[in-house]
Amino acid sequence: MSSGGAFFDQFIEDYFSECDEHLATARRVLLALECASTGALPAPPLHELFRSLHTLKGLSGMVGDTCAERVAHALEDTLRSAERAGVGATSDPAFLDALFAGVDAIERCVAAHRAGEPSPDVDALIDSLARRTSGAAAAAAPRAHGESSTPSAGESQGVVLDFEFLPSAALAARGVGVDVVRARLRALGTLLDAKPRVVPGGVAFDFRVAVPAGVQPDERWSDDGLRWTVVGVSADDGVGDEPQAAPGEPPDADATSTTAGPTPAFGAAAVASMVRVDLGRLDDVMRLVGDLVVSRSRLDEIIRQAPTIDPSVLVDVLVETNAAMERQLRQLREGVMRIRLVPVGEVFERLRFAARDAIRESGKQVRLVFHGQSTEIDKVVVDRMLEPLLHLVRNAVSHGIERPSERTAAGKPAEGTLTLRATASGDRIHIVVEDDGAGIDVAAVARRARERGLLADDSPLTDEHLLDVLCAAGFSTRDEADRTSGRGVGMDVVRSAVRALSGELRVESEPGRGTSFTIELPLTLMILDALLVDVGGQQMAVPQPALREIVQVDVASIVTFENNHVVRYRDGVLPIVHLARLFDFMPSNADTCYLLVVGSEAAPMGLRVDRLLGLREIVVHPVADPLVAMPGVAGATDLGNGRVSLILDVAALLRLAEEQRDARAESRLAGDARAARRSSSPSTR
Repeated sequence: MSSGGAFFDQFIEDYFSECDEHLATARRVLLALECASTGALPAPPLHELFRSLHTLKGLSGMVGDTCAERVAHALEDTLRSAERAGVGATSDPAFLDALFAGVDAIERCVAAHRAGEPSPDVDALIDSLARRTSGAAAAAAPRAHGESSTPSAGESQGVVLDFEFLPSAALAARGVGVDVVRARLRALGTLLDAKPRVVPGGVAFDFRVAVPAGVQPDERWSDDGLRWTVVGVSADDGVGDEPQAAPGEPPDADATSTTAGPTPAFGAAAVASMVRVDLGRLDDVMRLVGDLVVSRSRLDEIIRQAPTIDPSVLVDVLVETNAAMERQLRQLREGVMRIRLVPVGEVFERLRFAARDAIRESGKQVRLVFHGQSTEIDKVVVDRMLEPLLHLVRNAVSHGIERPSERTAAGKPAEGTLTLRATASGDRIHIVVEDDGAGIDVAAVARRARERGLLADDSPLTDEHLLDVLCAAGFSTRDEADRTSGRGVGMDVVRSAVRALSGELRVESEPGRGTSFTIELPLTLMILDALLVDVGGQQMAVPQPALREIVQVDVASIVTFENNHVVRYRDGVLPIVHLARLFDFMPSNADTCYLLVVGSEAAPMGLRVDRLLGLREIVVHPVADPLVAMPGVAGATDLGNGRVSLILDVAALLRLAEEQRDARAESRLAGDARAARRSSSPSTR
């Protein structure tokens, strides 16, 4: 990727953001075309797809992403030829497969360009599109020569024209500039698209115009730097007048459904680091900043007049000003957080596109249903949840939902339903992936868990430990993993990703009725409320969203059981992680301590601390230096008194505790096996 200074750096980020939007539009349009009830290519969505591909081609050419530019150009040619030949959206499934493959290739090209990696090989795809274009053009030739009994589309419809304008000093002297050209084209028809393009020696402008039937451009425009070509047909009532959904937005903000079909493999997308913000939210932030400026001026005035103010009155005034600024800062924090929030529907729509691959591989019939797409969540959380949700969707299709014949035999509809639901509750969000399939075969899971040593031979697999077994690294009930991965494959990755976001994963399953995975996440990760605690004389912060309960216990009530420290808790026992020993701090000699209960309800764990120091709003600063980073620490925060406090990574602490528990269990099983061998061997002197 070439560099052109700060301006180019800003422009390239705009490029990636624009690509995300136009790729989302292309995916949405392709899915709509696939679900079209007729074989014809509907004009409005087709021209929307044309606009997205044309813009992707132009923008990619401007930044030097020739890979994406070539694929977008090939897709444009294929669409034009198919439109002229009357190729249907449903009559030729291979045609849509080729379009899906092209969009996926553009996505991979953009991702490679952003990462500074070599572009993927797209020559075979472009050759395939070129052959399809030639075939469609040959089919359209008889129609062009009047050999078909069906009237040509152009006889009853207008056309779509691509205009290219090359400005020059001579044209500018004659009063012909881009504004004049734009006015001419608007008078000619409906202006669909307008984009600048860098060319040797300057900048060119590309316009796309829907022209009504019988209307032609003025031939004299050729002398004014304009060139044009016909790229398609349009309805007489004008293309582009229909209301279109914004790029990347779902057609229904609350609930949508679609039946997915075949698609090429889903590629990793380039994640844009930009967020489009509603202007009203920025206005709110500016108003809050203005309030803080006023409070700061008031504080400055109080400081200047302090020598003349009675001390008792001065304290009251300072306390009042501090309370006002604290309230304003909290409001500012909430306002900034709202700027970072994006609809979770962005992830859902990506999953709609990706699910087609899993469904094709499985040969099943699956209907996708989305709820709560307008629920908002931090942009960082949204981007990092794409891969875990993709695992869950693939697993639901592969292992959860039965084949049509099996569903019919069980009295179910042949078509299965996969539901994704998002809801917000306070400062937490819940994302549910639910299928109406056969449910998890607990007996098969338990049998494989015993084979792998994850479960003792005489121990039943309880609901509380089902998720732990499913999330064991590499665990699967299948001997051979399929392309979409069976239930269990990748589940360790899912839970690790969720816990890395200070979230939790839960599972519920009912035989014959289906399985539901619930992901609980914080709305944002940057600024949060935390509990300050004392651990061995060191001050540390624990994110409040990770806490389930705080319990004060007597140290004498903590017992050691099989190298585990536990304490009675509700109807069972609570495993304890002694933080002072874990971080090699000086342990306290106090008679009582506090246990911070974390983890899931089914598998809770207590973090032992010495004292509670109170709640504090903190700003999270990640620890990026590998020489400083250590397991169990998520970052650090400045408390405002000159001291830096480490922020505990509750998810990492839970993983450490599980690894230590598994290591002790394996050691115990190995010891039992050695003892059994010794007892069965004959004694010798």
